[in-house]
Amino acid sequence: MHATRIEIDTKQFITNLQAIRNKVSKVKICLPLKANAYGHGILQMAQVALPYVDYLAVAFMAEGQLLRDNGITLPILVFGAFGSEDVPGLVTNKLEITISSIFKATQVANYCKNSGQRARVHIKVDTGMNRVGVRVETAPELLKYVLSLPELDLVGIYSHLATADEDDRTFALEQINRFKQVASLAKSLKPDIVCHLANSAGVCYYTDSYFDMVRPGILSYGYFPRPLDIHNTESLSQIKPCFSLKSRVIYTKIVEKDQGISYNHRYITKSSTRVITLPIGYGDGYPRILSNIGEVILRGHKYTISGTICMDMLMVDIGENGVSYVDDEVVLIGRQGDSEITLDSVANQCGTIIYEILCGFIDRIPRVYL
Repeated sequence: MHATRIEIDTKQFITNLQAIRNKVSKVKICLPLKANAYGHGILQMAQVALPYVDYLAVAFMAEGQLLRDNGITLPILVFGAFGSEDVPGLVTNKLEITISSIFKATQVANYCKNSGQRARVHIKVDTGMNRVGVRVETAPELLKYVLSLPELDLVGIYSHLATADEDDRTFALEQINRFKQVASLAKSLKPDIVCHLANSAGVCYYTDSYFDMVRPGILSYGYFPRPLDIHNTESLSQIKPCFSLKSRVIYTKIVEKDQGISYNHRYITKSSTRVITLPIGYGDGYPRILSNIGEVILRGHKYTISGTICMDMLMVDIGENGVSYVDDEVVLIGRQGDSEITLDSVANQCGTIIYEILCGFIDRIPRVYL
C-alpha cells in the first residue's frame, strides 16, 4: 500500500450535511459528487451521504454510471453538456439530463422514442454565468417545447450563481431575481417542478436563492466559499473539513553543509543537517509549486519542504537537532497535535483555490474512510 494516504473523517462529513440540513430546513439537498467528490472519493462519499441528501449530482455520464453500477438508486442529476454518444447511457442509467436547447431536447426525445424509453430532464437557464444554459428571454420557449414532448419528463429547472461568494451582492441578487421570473413561469406550467439555484455561497449568504433545492458542493466537504468568513449562524459553525493528507518517512540521512537537495539544487544546506524523504510528489497531485515553500508536520513541529518536489518524492530539512525515524507519520494537510496545515494555506501558497488542490490528488493515493 502507498505509504501516503488521504484520510476522510466520515463522521465530520455527516455533521456537515446535518448542519446544512438545519440551515435550509425542508428544502431538498443535492450533493455534488463531480471530480471524484472533490477529491474525497465519489462512490464512498455517495454511500455515506445517502441517508442525508435527496439528490446526487455529477459532471458527466460516466460518473453517474459508476454510481448506478454500484447500486445507488437516488436521483442523479448530470450537470454537464453531452454529446450524441452519451444519450444512450444517460437514458438507460436513469440519469437526469441537463437540457439547454431545443436541439438537445429533440436529440434526447428522438432516442427515447426509438428505444421505447423516457428521460427525466432539467432545463439549465443562464442567468449570468455565461457558461451553458438557455437565455432567460428564450427560456419560456424551451420550457413549453420540453413539456410538449411525451418522451421527456421535465422534473427540474436550474441556474448557477456566478458571484455569490463576493462581498458585492449586486449581481448575485440580480441573478436571483432573473431566476425567480423563470421559476415562476415554470411553476405555472408544471407546479411540481424542482427549481434550484443555490450553490455553497447561496446556502451561506442568500436564503432567497434556496427555492426547492440547494446544491452545496464545497460546503458539504467542510470549506466555506469565503475562507476567512466569520460564521454567523450556529449551525454552520459546525462545518469543518473532513480531508487530511498524510505520509510517512521512508528515508532519513545526514547531509553535510553546502550540499544541494533534489533536482537543480534549488536548496542548499546551511550546515550539517538531517534530511527526510517522503513518498509523495507531483505525480500524486501534490503541487510542484510548493517546492521550498510548502510545509509538513513531523512530531508536532512544522518544517519547510527542501528543494524541488519530485514526481514521487520530496525532501525536508529538519535541522541538525531534528528527530525522525523511518515510518514516522508526517502531515501535509491536516492536524497533528497542536499544529495544523490548512487546505486554505496550501491553496494560498499555490496561488489558487482549494477546489483545484482537492481535485488534483489522483487515485494513486489511497483514501481511508474513518
